[in-house]
Parts: sequence; C-alpha cells; structure tokens
Amino acid sequence: MKTAHCLFTLLTLALVTARAGEAKFPGLQAIMSEADWKRARLDRLDAADLRLVNEAFAQFLQGTPTPRSEPVVTGGEAPPAVAKKRPLWERFGLPQIVEKTSPAKQMMQARVTALHGTNGFVLDNAQVWVGLDPIRDELIGHNIGIVEGRFGAFLLVVDGQETNVRLHRVR
Repeated sequence: MKTAHCLFTLLTLALVTARAGEAKFPGLQAIMSEADWKRARLDRLDAADLRLVNEAFAQFLQGTPTPRSEPVVTGGEAPPAVAKKRPLWERFGLPQIVEKTSPAKQMMQARVTALHGTNGFVLDNAQVWVGLDPIRDELIGHNIGIVEGRFGAFLLVVDGQETNVRLHRVR
C-alpha cells in the first residue's frame, strides 16, 4: 500500500512538473526524496529498468505514451530476437506471481507386510511408516499408496481412496 501511495505521489509530482513548463522529465530519482526512493524500492532497479520507467513517464507526460515493441535486454540475457519479454513484476524487482495450478500427485505404491508398534506398518520395500493420526483400516496384505500432502506431510491412500491419515517415515 505504501508503494502504491509513493507511486501515486510520484505521478502527481511528475504531472505538476510537466504543467510548470519544464521541457524535459528530470527522472524519478531527481523528483523523489531519498527516503521515498528507498521506501518505493526503486533502488533495486538496474540501470536499464530505471531508464525504461523514466522513458515511460516522460512519454506519458508529453501525452504520447507509445507501447514498446522490442524487448529490453539487460546484461546476460538472450539477444533481442530470442528474448522473451519479462513480466512487469520482474522488471520492478518484485517476486514472480505464480498462478495456482494443481500439480499431478505422484503416489508411491507398496504392499503392507507387517505392523510396527500400535500405529505403524512395514512395507515390502522395507520402509517403516507411522501414522500421526489413528489408522483405522486393516492394512496387512493390502496394497496402499502414499502421496505427498501439504506442508511436507504424507497421506495414506487405501484402496484408491485418499484418507486423512498423515504419515511419518521412520525408516
């Protein structure tokens, strides 16, 4: 919210500067205090990104905003013919926003060969798992599955049905 407020203030200052008859836009850093510059996190921009933002403001103030057709290439990237335009949040140094998609769950399948303690079991591949929640199903001799759940937990799958039993691997 503070960043949006700083950018709004910046735009207002830029408009006032343009209305005052100044022929050339002096740049963001010239019209902002150092504290506002850092609070808006503009100090994280590299020279190419800062130049791009200053050009966009200057074009806006002149009343002729034109979209850039060629991608801006900074050091270490592919040549312009191959370079992909970076998303807006990346150009301003913000973390990339990832669309939420459901990744395909991978399931480990094995056969239960023995019980381990009161709430655990041994698989045919010699792994030993213990339930963090009570296991109410009879597992000996059944094929089960173990899938990765949220926050690094593992969940028990019995007869193709995912249960709410969280598991912990002992061995």
